[in-house]
Amino acid sequence: MSVRFLAVAALLPLALAFSDTSPVVFWSSHSSSTLDALPSKFSHSHSLLDTILSSSDICGHDAIVLVDQPELHASDLRNLPSNTHLARSLSSSPSSRQFPYVPNHAPIDLTALLTSAATRCDSRLVSFAPGQGISLSGDAKHVVSLSFPPLAGMAEDRKDAMLKYGTFTKHLVSPIIDRPTDALLATELATLTATFPNHLIIYTGSSAPSFAKRAAPITGSIIRNGTDTGGILARYQLLTPGIITTLLVTFFVLVPVLMVGIQALASIQSPLRNEIPKNFNAAEKKNSRLC
Repeated sequence: MSVRFLAVAALLPLALAFSDTSPVVFWSSHSSSTLDALPSKFSHSHSLLDTILSSSDICGHDAIVLVDQPELHASDLRNLPSNTHLARSLSSSPSSRQFPYVPNHAPIDLTALLTSAATRCDSRLVSFAPGQGISLSGDAKHVVSLSFPPLAGMAEDRKDAMLKYGTFTKHLVSPIIDRPTDALLATELATLTATFPNHLIIYTGSSAPSFAKRAAPITGSIIRNGTDTGGILARYQLLTPGIITTLLVTFFVLVPVLMVGIQALASIQSPLRNEIPKNFNAAEKKNSRLC
């Protein structure tokens, strides 16, 4: 019983450890000893981004591109196939790092971090959203902020947004563009990397709340081609971390305690017994009562 309880107690922190976290991944076109030597853990996404943007060799890049997608989760990146642009970029770059679960308990000011990096590196700061068609010149260094709308929905919708039906609105008034996030990311980064061969790309889900509130969420269920197939399991995520934690506590703590309690109650025996005295005659007892 105690072993089971300790096992469940050890799993509970793991179930809650990934709440209020966001992934941060980055890759560089050139090898960077400073980026490769980053610690494996950070207390907050702000400290991680600040460490990267204030590193000693950050100004050696022609362009620093920060791709911000609010509500991005590590599972969204973990489920990407190996042939996607993001997966290929991380595997083929000379320097790349992945931080899947960086604490993000409070919003961070990305504009302030990028402005500081642009000032220190004497670079132009440019901010735009996918699909705007911004043309940049390679004659000067740039710090680029590329802001994607936030992801939303359940597991299948988020996967559709990343790979199949990534829909979003530009400035909230333009027509809906039915393109997956990975394809949009590949298109925008292809133009930037061609203009700036020496570049650093940062992709994160850490965002200031002002953008998250005014941007339209990306979901995979806004536009569908044909009818939905696959049943309920293809459209909804049934086993969430909360449900898994509840099932673990129920089957490994509550049920064993209940069974032990029932067995203990069933084993209780009364110490008093109604033993028949010796030489007892029921017929004589009955006759004596009648008389």
